[in-house]
Amino acid sequence: MRVFRILPVLLFVIMTACNSDGERKSLINEIESLEAELYADSLGPVDRQMAQEMITAYDDFTNAYPGDSLAPEYLYKSSEIAMNLEMSGRAVEGFRKIMNNYPDFDKVPLCLFLQAFIYENQMQQYDEAKKLYREFLEKYPDHDLAEDALVSIQNMGKSLEELIKSWEAGE
Repeated sequence: MRVFRILPVLLFVIMTACNSDGERKSLINEIESLEAELYADSLGPVDRQMAQEMITAYDDFTNAYPGDSLAPEYLYKSSEIAMNLEMSGRAVEGFRKIMNNYPDFDKVPLCLFLQAFIYENQMQQYDEAKKLYREFLEKYPDHDLAEDALVSIQNMGKSLEELIKSWEAGE
């Protein structure tokens, strides 16, 4: 008798798990299809509408499955596309979310650097950019981008003319 009471609950759990896995696979298939279409013409201009759809698809997945191993990668890709579309606030928010929610993700150093880059180059918020570049240098002094961060701090806010003069002077 007890088995008959547990059986419906067990069936419900199995069906829910299967449905959830089906939804996950469906989202992944949608993402892969959009990626193939978006990146098919690497030489042509980016289709902004498709890029927006790509951001939405990545975000749908990461919101539905935040603990999934693909979530930080999809959030990174979403943030990278947002950065390239100059959706600066959205990009910074995504990179910050990766750092806070996925501290072991291998691209965390890059997320910090890209936030500084966005503040410097897209938002012209130099104080915030310098703060983040310095944080990057403190946390990742041996990273491949450490010298870039240092050069950015040294040259931030300078005009092209000023940069040329300093390079000619050997600074």
